[in-house]
Parts: sequence; C-alpha cells; structure tokens
Amino acid sequence: MKLIIQACIICLYIFTAMFAGATDILQKNIQSFALIGEGTLKVFVWDLYDLKLFSEMNSFSWQNKFILEFDYKRELKKDKVIEASLKEMRRQKGVAEKQINAWKTYLEQGINTVREGTKAAVEWAPDGQITFHYEGKTPVIISDKHFAKSFINIWLGRETSEPELRSALLGKRQPNT
Repeated sequence: MKLIIQACIICLYIFTAMFAGATDILQKNIQSFALIGEGTLKVFVWDLYDLKLFSEMNSFSWQNKFILEFDYKRELKKDKVIEASLKEMRRQKGVAEKQINAWKTYLEQGINTVREGTKAAVEWAPDGQITFHYEGKTPVIISDKHFAKSFINIWLGRETSEPELRSALLGKRQPNT
C-alpha cells in the first residue's frame, strides 16, 4: 500500500510539473510577443471578456505564431460557449454543416466553463495547430488547420459578427472604454 501511495505522489508531481511547464511556456510567449490590440466583448450592457491579441511579430499574420488571451468578466457555461462558437463558425463562408458537427467534438475538448476572473488563451501556430489554455487545466492541442482558422475567425475574420472588436484587436482603432 505504501508503494502505491508513493507511486501516486510521484505521478502527481510529474503531472503538475508538466502542466506548470506548459503554463510557463505560454506566459513566456505572451511576455515576449508584441501586443497588437485589445478590446472587450459586450453583449447588451454586460462585458463578457476582455481580449488581447499578441503576436511574435509587430502585426497580425496567419504566417506567425499568435495568442488570443481572454480575461473573463462573467461566468460562462461550457455548453453556451460551444453553442455560440458553432453559431459564429456557421456564419463563415466555406464551412459546411458536416464540418460543424465534427468540430463540435474539438470544442468539447478545448472549451471549459469559466468564472469571473478566469484567464484563458488560444494559441495559433502557422502549421494550423491550435492550443487551448485554461488556468489550472492541461492544454488541449488540436491539429486541424481548417477548424483552427475558423475558430479564430470568430474574432479575427472579415466576416466576424464583432467588426469593432476585430478592428481593436488588429490595432486599427482604440478599444471601447
């Protein structure tokens, strides 16, 4: 029994160290990347989250690594976030319902319920890999370029339902106060 407890403690230590390492890498990237722009997603009178766009270069490009960092101002349930994400992805040109159904599985893996004050991030790699980061959770990596680009286009795409937020994120205008 003592050996089992020791083995569990060692596994827990290794897992914690691995997660801390992943979180440290994200924080180092954010600190070394340039802030491109920031804004707040509002629905009616409620602020849902503050959003910042960081890039390894001084401007946004799909050819560079970048990070969208979320600072949640309200509790948002996982199922509602997934539903809203799918709705926004359906609005984009070239997205078929068959893809949406497959992408729901990715969102189930990557999205979490959040509380006020939760920080999260979505990290893009030019090869089309997207990584979902949430405080206290193991990062979720999805390697599907079409999904990754469609998901990020919710905020950065030309067809976004929030063009003012997009402009603010891309550094084209001052964020709403």
